[in-house]
Amino acid sequence: MPVIPDLPWTADSVGDGPGVVMVTHLHLRRFRDIPAFFRDSLAIRTQTMAAPGARSLYLRAQPLARHFTTVSWWDDDAAVHAFVRTDPHRAAMRRWHAEMREFSNRSYPGTEGVVPTLKTAAALSA
Repeated sequence: MPVIPDLPWTADSVGDGPGVVMVTHLHLRRFRDIPAFFRDSLAIRTQTMAAPGARSLYLRAQPLARHFTTVSWWDDDAAVHAFVRTDPHRAAMRRWHAEMREFSNRSYPGTEGVVPTLKTAAALSA
């Protein structure tokens, strides 16, 4: 059982078309950064839930491993780019960039009407 349960969210309407799925892995260098990073993660989750073009989001926090994973589903690349250029996401990425041991971000085409999960995102990444 995980220390922190996964935090899923899906919009009331998942839009038309396949959209784009973003999978992000963030691995912190230091344990002491986890509380502040998790607070920023929750603020970004709230931002995502209100962002135009956002269809769904999963946040998996594994604090003992210093690892965070997000899977988000968007209407299109334009919605993703608008989101990442807006605070609190923009400010958090600037603040945490140097504190990352590892960071990866990949996009995949979504499947119309099928909300991506952490399991389906892992299959895409394989």
